[in-house]
Amino acid sequence: MKRWDAVVVGGGLAGSAAALRLAKHGRNVLLLEKEATAHDKVCGEFISSEAQHYLREFGLDLTKLGSVPIANIRLIRGQKFASAKLPFDALSLSRNVLDEAMLLRAQGYGVHIWRGAEATAIVKEPQGSRVTVAGHDVVLADAVFLATGKHDLRGWRRKGGMQNDFIGFKMHVQLASAQKTALHGYVELTLFKGGYAGLEPVEGGKANLCLVVTKHHFAMFGKSWNGLLDAILKATPLLAERLAGSEPCWPRPLSIFGIPYGFVYRTSSEAVAGLYRLGDQMAVIPSFCGYGMSIALHTASLAVECYLHSDANTYHRNARSDLQPLIRRTSFLSKMANYPLAQQGMLLACQIRPELMTIIATHNRIR
Repeated sequence: MKRWDAVVVGGGLAGSAAALRLAKHGRNVLLLEKEATAHDKVCGEFISSEAQHYLREFGLDLTKLGSVPIANIRLIRGQKFASAKLPFDALSLSRNVLDEAMLLRAQGYGVHIWRGAEATAIVKEPQGSRVTVAGHDVVLADAVFLATGKHDLRGWRRKGGMQNDFIGFKMHVQLASAQKTALHGYVELTLFKGGYAGLEPVEGGKANLCLVVTKHHFAMFGKSWNGLLDAILKATPLLAERLAGSEPCWPRPLSIFGIPYGFVYRTSSEAVAGLYRLGDQMAVIPSFCGYGMSIALHTASLAVECYLHSDANTYHRNARSDLQPLIRRTSFLSKMANYPLAQQGMLLACQIRPELMTIIATHNRIR
């Protein structure tokens, strides 16, 4: 069995960022990515200023990758809306492109990447951790960085969050020319009964439609994507107008079930030395906030610092301290957004004082 200084499980932003930082510090790193090729993921694909800062540190030129500028936000419910300017310059780029660019960057720094390699078990041993990989030999690691995103590894499941009944969907679409122009420079957040949807342009003239809905409301529409989308468009004429004449880019949407919004990992007496939880394995923020990628990159940076100078328990305590206030605030807003009366109140307040959206975006950021 080959021994590695560190094994990173998951090739998303958190995993590739941690692997790259470890390699820059001279560590022998193996990254396991269960998908064989570049692929899309359920994600709003909104890149905040914090995420841009980390990505530039890695030498990524987001403009050359095709990122689209996002300067404004539009909140929609029914036939009404409110608009405001974002307090920072955001970008939008598909995870397919961004994650692949990060993996290639990590590989350039000497990270060994096994694609199509799914970790099936992590077992703690006196001299480190033993990682079982489907179709490969077992590997040994001094430290393991768990970065499997919203998907749990068997035996390492997260506990529930504050909201655990959401289903996430994502579809890239080609908008009609007039609607593409209307969406330019905006991220649109649409509130509807049982959830909310985000729509924003991405590279290649496409738009990303990403939404979450409660399991109960999804069941009301026959557990069908088409039934759900039809109901949302009937209740939201502005979103229906935006999608009129659009063409889906895939035969069916991507989906993920049981997202534990509000989850923040807490260390316990059973915590495993040398195992670091990154990104959504550390904390899960409601999707409408747009800070999922920032959390992935922030936790990767903090974890490597603690690996080099401290330990995993210190990392988890510090990450929890950084993220818990943000997760609590945004989870409260997410719960409020579930109720029609609260949705009406939120939209009315933002119509009267559009700067409220700017204030919320300014204060709900990583400390």
